[in-house]
Amino acid sequence: MKKIISIAMILVAFSTAHAFAQAPTPSVVVGSFKHKFANADRPSWAVVKDLYRVDFSLQNQSLIAFFNADGELIASSRNITLMQLPISLNSSLETHFGNFTVSSLFEVDEHDGIYYYAKVSNQKSEILLKSTSYGDWVTKQ
Repeated sequence: MKKIISIAMILVAFSTAHAFAQAPTPSVVVGSFKHKFANADRPSWAVVKDLYRVDFSLQNQSLIAFFNADGELIASSRNITLMQLPISLNSSLETHFGNFTVSSLFEVDEHDGIYYYAKVSNQKSEILLKSTSYGDWVTKQ
């Protein structure tokens, strides 16, 4: 659970930060990436905490994937639009946070399922939301 929360916070930081220190990426990690994303273009590696992050393009989409040192894919992510959000989540977002502006929206594919994250804000606050398997949003801290 701690790793999932860490990944969520890292992904939020990625929406505003662009520069990360380069470190050598183990061949087992690179090999796993090439196997999972065989047609990926322009991979760019960085180390974030104890994970290897790779930014790349696949089918004209910008994606991010995280691998551990053993080459295991921990999660992959992509920015999405409101139109790409499942209908139930889009409706719930509008119902409960209609007076907020969505500043970023991304999909995270993890071992236990696909989750959606939305960063919403108004004049008073900024909130990170995570989808549940029931089609609702919960506040992340």
